Parts: sequence; structure tokens; C-alpha cells
Amino acid sequence: MVRKQKEREDIIFSLPGFINQMLLLMDSGLIISDAFKKTAAEYGKLPDGQRNFFTDAVFGIYEESMKSGENVINGFYAFAGTSDSKELIRTGNFLYENRNRGTEIWGKLSDLSEDLWSERKRLCMEKIKKSETKMSFPLGIMLISLILMTSAPALMQIR
Repeated sequence: MVRKQKEREDIIFSLPGFINQMLLLMDSGLIISDAFKKTAAEYGKLPDGQRNFFTDAVFGIYEESMKSGENVINGFYAFAGTSDSKELIRTGNFLYENRNRGTEIWGKLSDLSEDLWSERKRLCMEKIKKSETKMSFPLGIMLISLILMTSAPALMQIR
């Protein structure tokens, strides 16, 4: 359960950047599969501290496609189908359906990226709210202890 949650978070936090990298490469004239290959190859060069489940999976798809000669988009589509992340499934379906269209899908891919960024932002806000809730209990205990420490001398003088 915890591992699946971590994988989902890795996907949600890495997918928008991945799509933006592909958009930049497509804007410079590459087609979808070449943009995917270039981005995935760069993921293979990341140091261990910057890698996560998503980057390793994308690089693995790239390596497998280089060995087998299969289209990387087909490999990504298969990977997305095994995922529990609706965002990854939606992205995989979109890339698979539009793999032969070239750079004309730039606008739709950009819209998808914006949706993913907003989902990432929503998740971050959710984490912030959870941490605020976790911190309120210790603060409450500290407040009670401060009240007791300041009122204790006054209570001792009453006797």
C-alpha cells in the first residue's frame, strides 16, 4: 500500500515535467517518439538522488524499445495500463492515440500538462494541510505547558 502510494506520488510529481520537456522538444521540431526518446535518454543520465519510480520506468521503456525495436509510445502505453494512476493512464492513452500525428497535437498536450500541474498543486496543498494538522497537536500541548508554568507560581502563593 505504501509502495503504491509512493509510486503514484512519483508519477504525479514527475509527469508534468516530463510532458513539458516533450513539449519543448516538439516545439523545436521533433516528433512525439523522438521527443520521448530524447527525454527518456536524459532520465538515464540523472544521478541516483534525482531518480524516482517514474524516471526509472521511462528510462526502462526507452532501453527496452532500443533493444526490441518497438515504438517507445507503445511501451509507454503498456506501462500506463499497468499503473493505478489515472493521470498516467490518461497521458498514455493520449500519446498512443496521437502517436502518428506529429507536432500538430502540441496544443492538446499543453492542455494535458496544465491539468497535470493543477493536480500536482492540489496534492501539494493537501500535504500542507496534513502537516498543519499534525503540527497543531504538539503546539496545543506546548501552550498548555506554558500556561501551567506561568500560573504555577501564582497558585503556590495563594496557599
